[in-house]
Parts: sequence; structure tokens; C-alpha cells
Amino acid sequence: MSGPLADPTAPLVAAPLARAAAGTARATAVAVGAVTASGATALAWGSVERRLPVVRRFEVPVARPVPEVTILQISDLHLFPGQEFLVDFLRRVAATERFDVVASTGDNFGGPDGAELVREAYAPFLDRPGFFVLGSNDYYSPVRKNWGRYLTRSKGPRPRVVPDLPWTPMTRMMADAGWADLSNRAEDLEIPGVGALSLLGTDDAHIHRDRYVDPAPSWEREGVLRLGATHSPYTRVVSALTRRGADLIVAGHTHGGQIGLPGFGALITNCDIPRRYAKGLSQWHSQDRASWLHVSAGLGTSRYARVRVATRPEVSLLHVFPVRRAAVTDRAAPPGSLVLA
Repeated sequence: MSGPLADPTAPLVAAPLARAAAGTARATAVAVGAVTASGATALAWGSVERRLPVVRRFEVPVARPVPEVTILQISDLHLFPGQEFLVDFLRRVAATERFDVVASTGDNFGGPDGAELVREAYAPFLDRPGFFVLGSNDYYSPVRKNWGRYLTRSKGPRPRVVPDLPWTPMTRMMADAGWADLSNRAEDLEIPGVGALSLLGTDDAHIHRDRYVDPAPSWEREGVLRLGATHSPYTRVVSALTRRGADLIVAGHTHGGQIGLPGFGALITNCDIPRRYAKGLSQWHSQDRASWLHVSAGLGTSRYARVRVATRPEVSLLHVFPVRRAAVTDRAAPPGSLVLA
């Protein structure tokens, strides 16, 4: 009994298929290699970019008779040994830039070994008016994270409850300089030659320390700038401050995404605020109210992720000034100009 007849066309079909499969495998290998090389190049650049801090400037028009004031916002220093270049940068900023008040929006420590660097970083500013809020990395040391878990926002380890960072000496240093502590507090700040600010802040929403207090009586006065402050710009906090009638809200926490894509922006914000608000100046709306929101990309990085890609470290100068209402509603949020320092 004869076996099955061989298909005379099989070699004609098999050979092109084999060549196509081999070509596909080579193309896949090339693509994977290119992606891997691009990722490695981006991370290599990120280790350089994190050492290139800049000053960004924003114009903040307010449709009320408020004082004209320039705010220097410092955020997310995450200082640990090896970050002395950030301290040097801040010394240059203090010596060369003009501003009326300093806003510190938290996450100053990269670990307990950063305490002296934090003191040195703020020393040039303590003769100026200022206010501050705290972030999680003012209370608790950073921990090594799984990047896949971080990027997919899956739950991490259980929150800690016993602070291990020297936050009390830092806040004492700031309070002794006359700076207002806005951690779940309201304060008044009178700047000589400038005018009055009514301040309202929260502790860090990222670790559920945010609480809401009533504004000071000055909040309702004519001619006073209403300014909100928080570390993490969770929508519940930003919306609450907006509904209170804040003219401007300052926040940090996001690092501007820390790793971004040119033309796309931040991959993640590490909170529930949409990516388009990850850094810079924008308008936030809640119910029938609107506030300016500035989210600083900050200066530092975690000691476990020492890169920044498409998100240079920064401090911001926010020039607040009064204008007609139409001048605000008819214009988009102005971009921040970049100044090397």
C-alpha cells in the first residue's frame, strides 16, 4: 500500500515562509534592540538631566484687586549626600533672583542623612517672608519601589505611622524665621511694601494627613491675595481650595512625572490628578469656581531612582498681579519661560 503522495508545491511554499519567518524574527530582534537601546539612552540622559536645574517664570493674572507679588516656589528637594549641586543652585537663586515670599511645598528629605543639606538649602532664604507645607518625605524615609507597581498605580506597602525623619527641627527652623506653617492651618502674612496674603493649607493628602480648616477672617477682605498650599495635588484638595475661592494654589509631589516623553508629557502623576496638570500653571475648575493651580516639578529625585527624563529640576517664580476679569478669561495659562541658573 503506497503512502500519501508528496505535495510537489511544498518546497515552493515552505521556502518563502521560512524566509519570511526569519525576516520577521530579525525585524523583531532589531525593534527590541532599538527599544532597549532607546530606553538605556533615555535613562543615561536622565542621570544627566537631573543635574540641570532651571528657574521657570510664570505670569499669574488675578481678576481681583490683589497685591502684586512674586512667589518663589521650592519643592521636592529629596536631599541626600551627593545632592550638593542643588544646594549650590539654590544659593545662586537666592543671590540673583528677585522675589517677595518663599513657598516651600514639601518632600525636603531624601533620608535622615539629608538633614544638614536641608538646613543649608534653606539658609539663604530665611531672612525673607515664607510659608510651608509638608510631604510624606518630610515624615518618612523613601523606600525602594517596584517600578511596574508604581507605573500601574497598584497598591504598595502598608503606610507607616512612626516618622523617622527630622521634620520637627526643620519646621522649627522655618517657624523661628517667621515662616507660616500651613499644615491644616490658616494664617495671615503681611509683606512689607507689597501687601497682605491670606493663606490656607493642608498636610499631605498622599498619606491621608489632609484636613480642612476655615480660612482666616482676612480671606474675605478686599485687596488680599487668597493663596492655597498643599504638597500632593489630589483632586479632593485642589477642588476644596478652589471652592473656597483661592486665587492661586501651589503644590508639588508629582516631579512633573519625573520620566516623561517629548510631545506626550508625564507618564504618571503619582496621585489622582490628570496628567495634563502634572507640572506648570493651569486653571482648575470646581463647581462654579476657578483657581490658578501651579504644580512644581520640583528639584530632586528619590535616591532609588536618580533620573529625570524630559522633566528638568526646577524652582518657579510666580508673578501674581491684578487685571480686569476679561483679561483672565480670554487668555490661556501662560507657559513658563526657562532661565538657566
